[in-house]
Amino acid sequence: MQTEIKLPNISSYQEAKKLIQSGELVAFPTETIYGLGADALNAEAVAKIFEVKGRPSSNPLIVHIGEKNQISELWIVENQFQQQIIDKFFPGPITLLLKKKDIIPEIVTSNPFVGIRMPSNQIAADFLKTVERPIAAPSANISGKPSPTSAPMVLDNLKGKIELIIDGGTSDFGIESTVVKVDEEDWKGKIWILRPWFITKEDLEKLFAGQEVEVEYTSKDQNMSPGTRFKHYSIDAKIHIISSAAEIPQKLTAPTALLATKERLLREDCPAFHDPQLLKLGWGTEENLASCAHSLFDCYHSIEKQGIQELYVQKLPENGLGFAIMNRVKRSAES
Repeated sequence: MQTEIKLPNISSYQEAKKLIQSGELVAFPTETIYGLGADALNAEAVAKIFEVKGRPSSNPLIVHIGEKNQISELWIVENQFQQQIIDKFFPGPITLLLKKKDIIPEIVTSNPFVGIRMPSNQIAADFLKTVERPIAAPSANISGKPSPTSAPMVLDNLKGKIELIIDGGTSDFGIESTVVKVDEEDWKGKIWILRPWFITKEDLEKLFAGQEVEVEYTSKDQNMSPGTRFKHYSIDAKIHIISSAAEIPQKLTAPTALLATKERLLREDCPAFHDPQLLKLGWGTEENLASCAHSLFDCYHSIEKQGIQELYVQKLPENGLGFAIMNRVKRSAES
């Protein structure tokens, strides 16, 4: 199978529509990362996602929509708190778990709840509106590898396995969407963050200010959200999380990289900085942690292609966006 990368236009969207309608897969950009999409209502097409990615069948998928009116066709909105999240953050980089209707095949998820997402990326919106189908889409990569943030990264993962990649440039945010679940009892709300990212705990607390709502990170209900149970974001290099460059060994014995903010690279020094085996990568700035997220998976991809064996990653403050970024770094460092 030949894989083609095509720019977003009417012609490529129509080609994508034909592929989706015939049960094939299409990779497309969103504001978070690139997704590998299939018709969410076609069980055989969805099965190809798991086959192509090598993804465990018990790892649930997120369903993407282009219009809010599709929600009532596929999900049940059970309370006002869910509706408030939809009204405030759709479209945007957030996935909301809602009780699914029977029309959604069991292969998408065996759970009673399934993630719904409405991307804010214009190319994703145009793609979704053109194909006129809800699209089940995890990240467009081999399962367990860093999520792709550009069409060339998708090609490196899936060349010869799918026919079409729609090229939307580099993803704006670079990390997958926030995943939340809402519980409601006696008119009180509990917002659980299963997977953190750009829509933060603080953003949700602000939305529900003055209401009887609590917002918490949680490790429960992990079987309902992707990116929480299985090994993710792994690269061939061994990853070490450090607070200071002084923690890098003075004598390097293998190709090594340091991933740190640009400010940290300027103000720190250590013997390893002068070793030709050390590759220093500035992955963003401390004033704008979103820039660190934007380049994280791209840096991982580059490090792997360059044959780096040891990677040292600067620890970021674990609040707000820093919490979400370190969530991904810690997952990638798991053995």
